Amino acid sequence: MTYRVAELVADSLVAHGIDRAFGVPGESFLALLDALRDRSDFDLVTCRHEGSASLAAVADAKLTGRAGVVMASRGPGAFNAALGLHVAAQEAIPLVMLVGQVDRPNLARDAVQEIDCSCSFDGVLKWSVRLNSRDLVPEMMARAFAAAQAGTPGPVAVELPEDLLEEAAEGLAVRTNGLARPEPGSAAIEKAAAALTAAERPVLLVGGECRTASFREDLVAFSEKWNVPVITMNKMQDQFPNAHPLWGGQFGFFPSQPHAKLLERADLVVAVGTRLGDLSSLGFAFPRQAEPRQPLVHVYPDPDAIGKRVQTDVAVVSGSHQFVSAMLAISAAARDRAEWLRAAAAVRTATHGWPRSGVPSADVFGHAVAAIATHFEPDGIVTTDSGNFAGWVHRIFSLEPTARLLGSACGAMGSGVPSGLAASLRFPRRQVVAFCGDGGFLMTGNELATAVARGANLKIVVSNNRSYGTIRSHQEQAFPDRPFGTDLSNPDFAALARAFGAKGFVVVDAESVPSTIAEAMAAKGPVVIEVRSDVRQTLDKSLTASR
Repeated sequence: MTYRVAELVADSLVAHGIDRAFGVPGESFLALLDALRDRSDFDLVTCRHEGSASLAAVADAKLTGRAGVVMASRGPGAFNAALGLHVAAQEAIPLVMLVGQVDRPNLARDAVQEIDCSCSFDGVLKWSVRLNSRDLVPEMMARAFAAAQAGTPGPVAVELPEDLLEEAAEGLAVRTNGLARPEPGSAAIEKAAAALTAAERPVLLVGGECRTASFREDLVAFSEKWNVPVITMNKMQDQFPNAHPLWGGQFGFFPSQPHAKLLERADLVVAVGTRLGDLSSLGFAFPRQAEPRQPLVHVYPDPDAIGKRVQTDVAVVSGSHQFVSAMLAISAAARDRAEWLRAAAAVRTATHGWPRSGVPSADVFGHAVAAIATHFEPDGIVTTDSGNFAGWVHRIFSLEPTARLLGSACGAMGSGVPSGLAASLRFPRRQVVAFCGDGGFLMTGNELATAVARGANLKIVVSNNRSYGTIRSHQEQAFPDRPFGTDLSNPDFAALARAFGAKGFVVVDAESVPSTIAEAMAAKGPVVIEVRSDVRQTLDKSLTASR
């Protein structure tokens, strides 16, 4: 068999540690599909929409630490996949989109579905390349993966002209580029240590730049050594053990008043692995810039992300784990901060506490999530779509160090089911529970067909309140009692699940929760649990949280 550019691209994927991609097939990259067909070291997940394929690839990248890969055809396929590009850019996740392109003689001639990714996705992509010469394929593929992962990770597009994929590639070999992992200098570590030693009320903000188990283990040791409370950023609840006395809770879309008041009192902010965007900085108001200003130690591997929005006292260009390791290696004695730690613990309880009894029967979704949490395994994986229903998950679930959380940190609807699909394929023996709203499920829930085809061990929980609940909550604040455009007419989700070949269950009231949830959680294969909830319960909790 002739060794073609298509085989060269496939070999390059594997050489970069890529063993899975998500996509929708297109006639423009049939040769690549053919090159992947008989490989035992690569899994192509055929999805039902490029948008959900790209979201699944983003989730897979979060789980593996490697770049996610999505394959799409030119034009409509690439634009459908653009949802994942935006999420990857917003959440700093490495993602490579392989785009089947028209053949080279027809480029720049308005061929059907022709696209120029560098122009179409300008401002979103970190880098874009069109492979025009077979000789440059190894170099350009290596540059694509390096660009996706270096500095602030993000999305990259690689255009594959149809005729190029068919060209012979004998004599060419794949190549990989070493990835720079910045480590902190001794001067920066000394300054960070001095600031932590002097502070009476420090707080450690932890983002998602590093998500490995070893980092999370060292992070616990770091917090204990320096006696500092840890607050994780939006959808990063799994970065620190939720039962640990130094955990201060998770920052969400609606930061609680206790969290805001605690941060106002901090006399040092140590931000590790976060770019300090609007959510993690209380709308760019934290750390406080007015006097008395709050000193900031900012740790991030990309120097362009440091000092961009707020004054930085100690700038540490470093990966999160490298910084934590260096801080663990130096000799230091933590000061007594008993009162400050008690204040942080009180905030955690206020933000994440959930009553074991006395929950109103009208809060059907709260009862359902609490019941699901009792069946959740220590090493389980929970995914959340975008929506205020996720507030129940964050308050009720207490995640062990072995658990994982995949959420939509940038608020992209439709991420719940694709993330759950990716997790169930990556870890087929682990329990995976995907929480969705009715709006988000009907955007990407068609990947239930993919889950059924794969026999995925996936539980999907749908909060059916017949509304775009988050938008409705904002609407109620801006225009009280004037809902418009946010009501939904929904199908029977359990019946829909059965039509797809999955198991379907319905929770209609608090009384039926224990038995229905127990049966659903014990079921094998893909399962949909529809929880018929009251939109007013969602609105009341969202409005209370935002005050």
